[in-house]
Amino acid sequence: MGRGVVGDKWSMRILWLCALGSAVGLWMVGVERQAQNRERMLAESLKAMDGADNQSGEEVCYLHQKNSNLPSSVNLYGRLLKISSSSDQLNQIHAQMLVHGLHHDHFLTSKLITHLVKTGEPERALLVFNWVGCADEFLWTSMIRIYSSLGPFKEAILFYARMRYESLLPNNFCFPFALKSCGNLKALYEGQQIHTEIVKLGFASNIFVQTSLLDMYVKCSRMGTAEQVFDSMEVKNVVSWTAIVAGYCKYGFLEQAKRLFDEMPVRNIVTWNVMIDGLSRFGDVETARSYFDRMPQRNTVSWTIMINGYSRAGDVEKARLLLDLTIWKEVVAWTAMISCYVQNGLPGKAVDLFREMLAVDLKPDAVTVLVVVSAVTELGSLDLVAWIENLIIEGKFESDIRISNAVINMYVRCGSIEKALNVFEKIPKKDVISYNSMITGCATHGNTNQALSLFTKMTQENVKPNGITFIGILTACAHGGLVEEGRCYFRMMLDLGYIDLKSEHYSCMVDILSRAGYLDEAYRLILEMNIRTDASVWGALLGACRIHGNLGLAEVVAQRLFEMEPNNPGNFAILANMYSEKGMWEAAASVRGAMKDNKVFKTPGSSWAEADMHFRTLDYLRFGVMAGNPRCFLKLLITS
Repeated sequence: MGRGVVGDKWSMRILWLCALGSAVGLWMVGVERQAQNRERMLAESLKAMDGADNQSGEEVCYLHQKNSNLPSSVNLYGRLLKISSSSDQLNQIHAQMLVHGLHHDHFLTSKLITHLVKTGEPERALLVFNWVGCADEFLWTSMIRIYSSLGPFKEAILFYARMRYESLLPNNFCFPFALKSCGNLKALYEGQQIHTEIVKLGFASNIFVQTSLLDMYVKCSRMGTAEQVFDSMEVKNVVSWTAIVAGYCKYGFLEQAKRLFDEMPVRNIVTWNVMIDGLSRFGDVETARSYFDRMPQRNTVSWTIMINGYSRAGDVEKARLLLDLTIWKEVVAWTAMISCYVQNGLPGKAVDLFREMLAVDLKPDAVTVLVVVSAVTELGSLDLVAWIENLIIEGKFESDIRISNAVINMYVRCGSIEKALNVFEKIPKKDVISYNSMITGCATHGNTNQALSLFTKMTQENVKPNGITFIGILTACAHGGLVEEGRCYFRMMLDLGYIDLKSEHYSCMVDILSRAGYLDEAYRLILEMNIRTDASVWGALLGACRIHGNLGLAEVVAQRLFEMEPNNPGNFAILANMYSEKGMWEAAASVRGAMKDNKVFKTPGSSWAEADMHFRTLDYLRFGVMAGNPRCFLKLLITS
């Protein structure tokens, strides 16, 4: 076992000294009060703590220090742990537990460990566990439960393995938590080993263990084995039925799911929601709606699932109608509808709906803010950017790295690299998404040196680059004309071994070579690709052929693109323009004639326009003729 699980002697000594230091200080404060009536103080403390859930951190610490000289009380420390929310408070409580000999109480220790993990101190939680001299099955099961619920799930499996190494036998409460972690990690081998022990120890007929086994095999994509477990169950409850139905829905076996759903003796609201979600995810929205209408009762999840189903189907009107009919207009339902607008190309309506949500005094959560940031990013309005930034600050969402990453991307898309860098620098612990957003932003805006510098910093901080990182780096090299550096980064990506090369990587490399005039090398690279080429790769080469005037290669590349994208007018236009530039008018007319024969036309562009804090779509084909008449143009905009 690694040090992260087992700990060592010196770590335990350090833990003891740190906690004991706090304990001695608190103990000395209470020495002068030892003559007081301790039982009376304990009773008063417990009475005062009946409503302590709403107390502030300072009140908790005061209450703790006030009673630091009381005799051992599991009840007292249990309540203190319940209302403590910071590492300092937990450290003080732990110190008092050490002073009064309560660190061997497995119930209190499990609660302390749970709160330490919740406050982001898993290493200290492990040290506390290792300090317990002889942990019993209850404490081991508690540790497995904590990590199966809060993560990391790998630790739960490691604790189970360590428990078996210590020759302690798991029980029917322990197995479900261990199997849950195996399922979440898709750790099929470990799950199968636990299944073997379940059979050996005689828990194969326990309904809770069997249901956990079924769920684990479903998550590990072993529906055949899950069916065997389900069929072997002598007694099935609604959770067991729901688990197997959810498995069929997850993998698209909708007929089997409907058959089992109809056979169920009892259904609960979760079963209905699972069925509706499965049908809508695989495109059968109308059948999902029929199940939705048949539901004996619905909750917010039911309405949200149905809104998401219409969103995936592109039926925005029906999704909005559902939101308007929803009895429980909670944040999750509003968020689903806002997301529906964004996913279906209506970011302006998404912002308008978000304003409606704020107007009814509903507080957005982090997911809502993420969706709205993506909508603002699509719109590119600087006024909206400032508005959403203030909302993030007021709502105290700055510490959420997902939102910070989204804000970086928003500023990048709006062209404000300096503000994006400011947000980036404020992130205390940057992840790969943070670096990818910033590297890609610098690359697309021509800040080649800044992008390469960020990549160097990323590797120095041991943040593992992924495929998106190298797309950004190769784009930076293309914009900066750094051919040799581009070749080096491309080779580095190959040497790393864990990055799956995609057509985007080849497109970037082809762009690097083509911009520098190495058209033949770019052409050979495409022919040597180990993956299927797509239009983006050939398109990059065709654009370079136009820049460098290589008509011969352009004809070869264009023919490939005509086969891959017969309805893309851009490819026809490039070749026709190249013929025109060479004075080959008949060839140019022939290409344009092919466009007409194949009914290939240029798609009219459109943009969002902001008027009175609302957004409307401007169709260039409709409004373009009015561009010379601002008054007429404004009138059409307002009446749209």
